[in-house]
Amino acid sequence: MTPLLETRGLSKTFGGLKAVQNVDLRVEANRIVSVIGPNGAGKTTFFNCLSGIYRPDGGSILLDGHNIAGRAPHEICRRGLSRTFQNIRLFPEMSVLENILVAQFQRSSKSPLSLLLRSRYFCGQEKSHREEAFSFLDFVGLAQHANAMSGSLAYGLQRRLEIARALATKPRLLLLDEPAAGMNPQETVEMVHLISRIRELGLAVLLIEHHMKVVMTISDEILVLDHGVPIAHGAPEKVRNDPQVIKAYLGEEVAP
Repeated sequence: MTPLLETRGLSKTFGGLKAVQNVDLRVEANRIVSVIGPNGAGKTTFFNCLSGIYRPDGGSILLDGHNIAGRAPHEICRRGLSRTFQNIRLFPEMSVLENILVAQFQRSSKSPLSLLLRSRYFCGQEKSHREEAFSFLDFVGLAQHANAMSGSLAYGLQRRLEIARALATKPRLLLLDEPAAGMNPQETVEMVHLISRIRELGLAVLLIEHHMKVVMTISDEILVLDHGVPIAHGAPEKVRNDPQVIKAYLGEEVAP
């Protein structure tokens, strides 16, 4: 069976720095896979290659069997891969609802002429998009904030909005870059619950996260990178006890 996402020998260098080296990964539909590693391990570079921000220097990225390596981010998004960022990238001067509507635009069939004339078809489609946008906000618990400016939301709510905006592109694979970063314990528990609900929608989730309790609780599989090199891959319990993983995090040999 063809995996939803597969990387083969994926590599990216910056001058003499090998940020990602020969990463092979398969992500099946309806699975949560976490990518972990020490700071500077190449995790976000890996995500940037997958989402089209960086062009890989080697290897392939197959989404549903089609090579998307080197394609523009908007093309990759249309093919079903969406993401959030480590540093929140909302449109702060736009409302919460408008942030979702912007994300829906790449799926819209509106023409400039229908926009100018505001045809019956245009108005019907606009109404449908607004209703759908509210459903995404309701899913992440933000419906009551629809008219608020996104920049005025508390940090944890901004994280939820960014996820809702990514979901509004209707992806099959969602990349989450440190979604629980900076959250208090209660917000972290709620984020774990939200990610589990996203998987229940039938999506696959590829996750970068430093919070190990989150990773071990929610992951079906874990890929560990160290200086861009994969050093372990498998079920959480297997990875947790891998000597190379312990050494990478602690910087010391593990007693036999």
